[in-house]
Amino acid sequence: MPTAHEEALKSGGWNRRHFYAPVSEPDREVLIIKASVPRFGTYRATIRLTALEKDIYDLTIFSSRRAMIAKSIDLSSKREYTKTFYTMVTPFIPAISSQRCNDRDIFISVTGKNLCSPVGPGWRDLSISNIKIDVTIEEERVPVIWVGGDSTVTDQNAGIPYYPYGSFSGWAQTLPRFIDNAAVCNLSHSGLTTNCFRDDGHYSIIQEMISPGDLVIFQFGHNDQKRRNLKAFDGYKENLVRFAKETIAAGAQALICSPISRVPLELSIPESEALSLDRQYSLLKDYADAAKEAAIESGALFVDLHGLTFEKWLEFDCNVSDFFMAGDVTHTNEYGSLLISDIFMKEVRGSKDLRNSLLGASDNGLESSFASPDDDTKEIPPQHPEPDFFAIDPPYVDIEGYEDINGLKKAYHYCLLDPCVMYLHPNEAMPRSQFLMILFKAFRLASTRPYLGKYADLKADEWDSGYVQKMIEENLIDPDTTPVKGDKLFFRPDDELTFDELDSFLIRFLEPDPGKRDIPLLYCVEKAQELGIDKRPQASIGQMITRGEAYITLTRFIDIAKDIQTRSICFEA
Repeated sequence: MPTAHEEALKSGGWNRRHFYAPVSEPDREVLIIKASVPRFGTYRATIRLTALEKDIYDLTIFSSRRAMIAKSIDLSSKREYTKTFYTMVTPFIPAISSQRCNDRDIFISVTGKNLCSPVGPGWRDLSISNIKIDVTIEEERVPVIWVGGDSTVTDQNAGIPYYPYGSFSGWAQTLPRFIDNAAVCNLSHSGLTTNCFRDDGHYSIIQEMISPGDLVIFQFGHNDQKRRNLKAFDGYKENLVRFAKETIAAGAQALICSPISRVPLELSIPESEALSLDRQYSLLKDYADAAKEAAIESGALFVDLHGLTFEKWLEFDCNVSDFFMAGDVTHTNEYGSLLISDIFMKEVRGSKDLRNSLLGASDNGLESSFASPDDDTKEIPPQHPEPDFFAIDPPYVDIEGYEDINGLKKAYHYCLLDPCVMYLHPNEAMPRSQFLMILFKAFRLASTRPYLGKYADLKADEWDSGYVQKMIEENLIDPDTTPVKGDKLFFRPDDELTFDELDSFLIRFLEPDPGKRDIPLLYCVEKAQELGIDKRPQASIGQMITRGEAYITLTRFIDIAKDIQTRSICFEA
């Protein structure tokens, strides 16, 4: 069964929602037009919409993989609306795939009130009788604004019927509505770091097709901070500098954005004083500062989206959740996306350097207008889940020939592994604190904040510290694994995870009472071997465990702790 992303790639970024009960929403239907073109490159598209018998309201036009071209168009009966825009047709690597899709298709999709009329109870029983659509497409060379980033930037899929409040949307997805005489090509993907954007082949598409005069926007950080080798002022900054210098060497302009802020976290006054942090804080502040340094060092343009969005979320206070997907503090809905692209273009217009860039030259002057989530329904009918991408074979290109490949497949099907990257690195070591996010999926636990600073080698605003704080509260850390130096304790977050440390985490967790989890390390190793969790023929203390071995060990643990399988996994982003 194809994944939702694969289906959407063939239909302009849309999936059909399947509700538990019948739903008739003709004003939320989406009309999709597909046109194939002879070759990769830039094209001028002109769409002419004519309202027939009734006035049409609140038209929104999308192109490519649901990139927003125009919004809030009202069209009186018998009147015509024409929109010309440019799009870039390129190879594209779909989510959960290592293979390029080489389709040369342009999609245009339209939604709005009074486009369709119901002639029966189901979505198939609609008459598209109130609009005439004409599209012309011609090849024409124009500059390209490329976008590389993660899920907060990418062109996200959405469901039909179309509910903006309940539709994921990266902020660059709504940027094209501001752009004339240039194409916007968004090659961002969910889950990407500055490493895997290059390693997984997405950046190669830009390198192959970029031309002098183009511009590339880079925004990463949300996933980099989950990798110990991509610390803010180390691997992350180095990668951004390299991207920017390569872009400039190609005769194009580079623009680095700091990562948009998640919903800010809050401390009590005593916590703030003890941790030397502001009462409202972000886990991405170091990455924002590193992005700025990377821009200065490389000669790239810079927009501090982190600082701007952090302040905006504070301004919205308890209403901030209206701009994010339900229960999410990272991924914006369409209202959040519209807001951030408005903020971005305001920065472009307020900066001489940015006004002199391709972004300024292609700015169509569209006035930003606040789109309130209160203008539309926030209630989306319950629907069946999308096809499960954990049900397919894992997508990793570096596991062929692995000794226990079935064990890795099982770990993937148990939802322990990241489906958004192409390299698993099964034979490499795993840093202790980086492993905790995977361990918590097995435990069905969520991290907790604030981190209260027990260990001197972790900070409260690090991603991993929330997991460590929960481990402390659950009494899952053996004190023999956290050395003392003077009056300070050390968690050793960057040290290689060992078999005995993993055995200790697992056996302690099998004891339901945290007060009884002071279980010696050697006993945990013996018990793990007795239960068949640790299958080494000869167990020794201090032996490094590879990533593949750690993932497979977790599957054995889950099989033994069967009650865990009935609990929901907490996917934290």
